[in-house]
Amino acid sequence: MDFLYRYRRPIITVLLVAVLSALLSYTSKIRHQVLTLASVMTTVTAPVADGLNVAGNRVGLAAGTIGQLFVLRKEVVRLKSELLLLNTMRLELQEVEADNNQLRSLLFVKKKLGSWKLSAATVIGRNPETWFDTLTINEGSRAGIQTGMPVIVPQGVVGRIVSVAPTTSQVLLLLDPASGVGAMDVRSRAAGVVVGQDPVTGKLKFQLFSNQPGDVKPGDAIITSGFSHFFPKGLLLGEVSKVTTGPSGLTQVATVVPQVNFNQIETVMVVEAHPSGEAAPPLRGGVP
Repeated sequence: MDFLYRYRRPIITVLLVAVLSALLSYTSKIRHQVLTLASVMTTVTAPVADGLNVAGNRVGLAAGTIGQLFVLRKEVVRLKSELLLLNTMRLELQEVEADNNQLRSLLFVKKKLGSWKLSAATVIGRNPETWFDTLTINEGSRAGIQTGMPVIVPQGVVGRIVSVAPTTSQVLLLLDPASGVGAMDVRSRAAGVVVGQDPVTGKLKFQLFSNQPGDVKPGDAIITSGFSHFFPKGLLLGEVSKVTTGPSGLTQVATVVPQVNFNQIETVMVVEAHPSGEAAPPLRGGVP
């Protein structure tokens, strides 16, 4: 007992070292088993983990793509709305520009025909069955409009008033075969009558009173002669495109292409009064 008591500390130290050695050995074995088990688990679960990662990436990509498509769809809708607005504005500007051009043309006519009494009127009706024969304007007897008054635009003669109501009037177009206007060749001064020839093509027929060669040539300007009861002298009717001999062989007939576009008439001028015997000054087409 004295021996154990005397050497108790070394003995305790040796026992502690032995116990620690045994514990370390046991822990090493367990760690090796744990590492082996972890390696096995990693090997088994790695494909599953990889698959889950790939699936997660694809789901994320799909979610991102759907989000991008939603943003793109909103952008497309916005751009379409802006395009519609821009097209509407462009059409409105074109309409304003066209109206301004018409107003400038009418002011030009009023300035050139300063001593004439003119009334502006707007076309408010055209019958598809008589499209090239008549049209309706928004001025009538209350505005001083009377039957027989000439109707013109800056490009030339449109026709004449054939019927009047209080607020509207009917215009017989120059293209109508029933319309006849005393006419004259500006170059040769040869006279005749212009009537509607082919309303669909918009051509006129100039029937001359003589058959002298050279009286009318292609390219000649034809104006009102002033011999007509309705139309003053000097208003442009059109330009000669072809000259032939009449059916009897005694007179010449010229085909005249009017400068007026009868399909696009919107605003006209009604000649209410003009100086007697005074020719109209040149408006368009080089008419003197």
